[in-house]
Amino acid sequence: MGRDHPDTLRCRHNLAVTLGRLGRPGEAYRTALDVAAARARVLGADHPDTLVSRFEVAHALGQSGRWEEALDTYREVAAARARTLGPDHPDTLAARHETCICLGRLGRGADALRLCRALVADRTRVQGPAHPETLRARHGLGVNLGRLGRWEEALAEARDVCARRAGALGPDHPDTLVSRREIAVALGWLGRWTDALTEYRGVAAAREGVLGPAHPDTLAGRHDEAHCLQQLGHDTEAAELYRRVATLSRRQASGGH
Repeated sequence: MGRDHPDTLRCRHNLAVTLGRLGRPGEAYRTALDVAAARARVLGADHPDTLVSRFEVAHALGQSGRWEEALDTYREVAAARARTLGPDHPDTLAARHETCICLGRLGRGADALRLCRALVADRTRVQGPAHPETLRARHGLGVNLGRLGRWEEALAEARDVCARRAGALGPDHPDTLVSRREIAVALGWLGRWTDALTEYRGVAAAREGVLGPAHPDTLAGRHDEAHCLQQLGHDTEAAELYRRVATLSRRQASGGH
């Protein structure tokens, strides 16, 4: 079909996505950049397929810690999608969401919070208050409230998002558990470590039941639990849990042996 045939470029785009998922962001970046340039040449700079590949370029930049470049690319993609697909199209909103994430990663909490609020308002209007993407945007809003030290507001946001996710997705869904962990984080920052421990333990137990005791997310939950125990002065119990997490992590890294 040739190097620049749309089907060839689609396969190469999928290769870039797969490389990113395998933790190979440098290769993912170079592949996506090459595909984006080819698609722009063949299809046009604002074609949806070109913008999908540019979105993947931005994702690989973020994976590599190149957040300023990722931010610029996501902003360009969001603007192009707003022009060609409309401001309320899901792809436009997705690019805006990633822009918020980049700003937060760059420590620009006030800018991130402002854009998150606007995104939440637009997602609520377009997709409804219970849509998973609306709740995802609200989760980001809560995270940025925390980054600004507004922990009471962050806690209230996390609790409401968690309750909505539990109702829509189930109490053990990964998104619900991420929100539950955010509740625990806020409680910890507010000095309410006993309440935080209850939440951390609940998250770890739910992850263990769904994913198994040695899954990285389960181990992260147990690590949170151990940190919380340490804050409460339960040093012996914390040390034992840290040891158990380290043992399971080593076993997982060696292929379960």
